[in-house]
Amino acid sequence: MEILTGINIVKTYSSEFDDNSYNVLNGLDIAIHEGEFAAIMGSSGSGKTTLLNIFSGIDKPTTGEVEIMGVNVTNLNDNKRAIFRREKLGMIFQDFNLLEDLTLKENAVLPLLMQGKKQISIDKEVDDLFKLMNIYDIKDKYPRNVSQGQKQRAASCRALATNPRIIFADEPTGNLDSKAAKKFMNYMKLINSERKVTLLLATHDSLTASYCSRVIFIKDGNIFADIYKKEEDKRFNNKILDCLVIMGGDD
Repeated sequence: MEILTGINIVKTYSSEFDDNSYNVLNGLDIAIHEGEFAAIMGSSGSGKTTLLNIFSGIDKPTTGEVEIMGVNVTNLNDNKRAIFRREKLGMIFQDFNLLEDLTLKENAVLPLLMQGKKQISIDKEVDDLFKLMNIYDIKDKYPRNVSQGQKQRAASCRALATNPRIIFADEPTGNLDSKAAKKFMNYMKLINSERKVTLLLATHDSLTASYCSRVIFIKDGNIFADIYKKEEDKRFNNKILDCLVIMGGDD
């Protein structure tokens, strides 16, 4: 079953230097199925982050439609789109977006407090998430006192707090070293398999993408390739690298 569909997605920007305009996205059609763990790959300027922002409701396409869980988010005004994103979707960012004056747990409970949930229910839900992500013992520490990888896992707990069916992640391993990145992506696989959450991330890193079950390659605003991982496909990373070489590099 499709949880997200993008139909004829076009995004046009005006040039800062002349009267010309150019397309970042050129009429893409993409469907993401419920339970998928998918990555969007492409070089800088390829349109992958723009596409992720449109899918997650942060931005709107110039033309085309996006439907998430049966809701045409393209037709929502800015306020309704923000409410839908806050209540129905999970977001993970490269820079974590944690508030430095709040503990990791306090950061994670914010979405639930905004929904008006009771504190007892909040504590149990968030504590369970911190245990799942193996950071329960540092839940009362502040972001400045933990590692980059622990920050990203706390940010993931915040994204999961509202029990979304789909989570969007923009370069989630971009600020992590290779060891922390591998650990984080293993936790993303755990979330996908155990909690049945659909994950869609944008990345330029082939190792990060290799943890996914599907990789969609974007070049010059078009879909260049769309590959799927078979069970125990140990050559999947090589297939990703092959696509990147044919496409013209990974950044």
